[in-house]
Amino acid sequence: MKFRFHPRIFAAGIICVAVVLGFTSSINDAPIVDEIPHIGAGYSYITRLDMRLNPEHPPLIKDLAGIALLPLQLNSNAFLSTSWTTDVNGQWQFGRSVVFESAVSPDTIKMAARFPMLLVFAFACWLLWKWTRERYGDTAGFIALILIAFSPTVIAHARLVTTDMGAATGVLAATYFFVAFLRAPSKRSFILASLSLGLALLAKFNTVLLAPFFVIVAIVYGLNGTFTRRALYRAARMFGYTALIGIASFVFVVWPLYFVQTVHYPPQKQLADTKSIMGSYGSPLVRNFIVWGADKPIIRGATHWALGLAMVQQRSTGGNTIYWMGRVVKEGGPGYFPTIYFIKEPLAWWLLVSMALTALIFHHHRRAGEYVRGHFFSNNLEEWVWLLWLAIYWTISVRSTLNIGVRHLLPIYPFTIMLVSGRLSVLLDWLRTHDRVRLRYVSLAIALLLGWYSFESVRVWPSYLSYFNQLAGGPSGGHRYVADSNLDWGQDVKRLGQWLVANNVQRISIDYFGWADPSYYLGSRYVYTTGSYWKDAKDFIKRNQSDGWIAISATFYQEATNRAEPGASTYRWLMDYEPVAAIGNSIFVWHLTK
Repeated sequence: MKFRFHPRIFAAGIICVAVVLGFTSSINDAPIVDEIPHIGAGYSYITRLDMRLNPEHPPLIKDLAGIALLPLQLNSNAFLSTSWTTDVNGQWQFGRSVVFESAVSPDTIKMAARFPMLLVFAFACWLLWKWTRERYGDTAGFIALILIAFSPTVIAHARLVTTDMGAATGVLAATYFFVAFLRAPSKRSFILASLSLGLALLAKFNTVLLAPFFVIVAIVYGLNGTFTRRALYRAARMFGYTALIGIASFVFVVWPLYFVQTVHYPPQKQLADTKSIMGSYGSPLVRNFIVWGADKPIIRGATHWALGLAMVQQRSTGGNTIYWMGRVVKEGGPGYFPTIYFIKEPLAWWLLVSMALTALIFHHHRRAGEYVRGHFFSNNLEEWVWLLWLAIYWTISVRSTLNIGVRHLLPIYPFTIMLVSGRLSVLLDWLRTHDRVRLRYVSLAIALLLGWYSFESVRVWPSYLSYFNQLAGGPSGGHRYVADSNLDWGQDVKRLGQWLVANNVQRISIDYFGWADPSYYLGSRYVYTTGSYWKDAKDFIKRNQSDGWIAISATFYQEATNRAEPGASTYRWLMDYEPVAAIGNSIFVWHLTK
């Protein structure tokens, strides 16, 4: 009985350590770019039941932040501003007003809003541990738990009021309960599958990929490698059940929440906003349908969901200007996500992946006959489901033109981790039976790699967003490859303020990539600047009003320095000077006096 509860206690301890790392690393963060509108929008959803702000993201994650903010007395005057009353989706200014113009400090608002995000992270860790343990046993479960709990990238985004960790958690939960339904159909498993899918759809719009994914899984599972009349009937029945799960998730989960949170959204305002937002949408049929339903009773909530989906689709096809591998481009190309994934994950992870692939090849060779003789899809349901999701998501990702951060890959993390952990566990189990001498060496190697992996997470604290592995030059070298949310999301302006005080810098020119209010963190110590304002270093030294001090966010520095078009804003004149500090590896500081 004592042993029975020991794994749960051990797992809870690991999860608590990860949550503490996430929480404490947040203390000296400023709210990052996307948090400003998300926090403001979430607060408005909960207090006003009016979802006019930030419709391009579903409400669930923002709702959690809004609920956490209810005990605080936030700025009610924000609802009197034009960003709320007349602007179309005035999310940025409204969010800034809520966060930086309330009687409560922005840091208190930030930490309160972020706390539910850490609970979502904890749930994802627990569910991943549970599923891996159910499939492979305790060893695999703990390997998987360590890999998710101490991933620098996962911790970086698990702390933030953004939708990426919510999407990863939603996909994991929806897939878990859908597989459970396939294995044992019942009213209970149907309800859990529908509820989890609905919550996933409410986390982020990229989770709509679960719909075709579940259909493929259901049909393949029903056929189970054969095309007999019985198999076809079973596949048709599984497809029908899957369709019902999808319908139930939307009708009983997604639609009701959107209905409630548009109750006080004036129909005429919703219609006008929708017309404005959809004005440039490519498909007239889709545009006209969404506009038509924007002010209709009952369905306008569902229409608002469709509006958000259309906005995401349009944004995804439009691309985004980014710094990528020494160039400023509108699209990163098919190599963007594989490359950024490789350099953002610890080298220990890639060594574990190599060991897992070796184990997979060896194990497949040994069991090839079993795969032919047995029922592959039913006997290996989890593995091929996980692999199918990876295939679908990676295909969509490498073809995407919206390449703005590794965070968009978070929905693949749980599945990759479970596959790797499972293969390592299979390897250890085989060695335990066939080669106990090698077992010691392999076990030691895995333990050392997991220790190195965990150490990387502790070592980079609190600057998780700027983590890069050693092949990319570590956290201090990542800016040479990418910027934006991979490295610099406006999180370090508070740390810049602390650095200025510690170094007695009274005035500094700053070009800050973020939406946080610099005056809250820097006071009167800064003046705004841009690359185009100065001709060269001599001009800066001659005309600056900051005693030669200048601070530039990594994103703005790389974009301005590497633009190819003539006359573009540039900081090339700074390339001959070494920064005196790199705040959180995302804000560079120079002192030019001659």
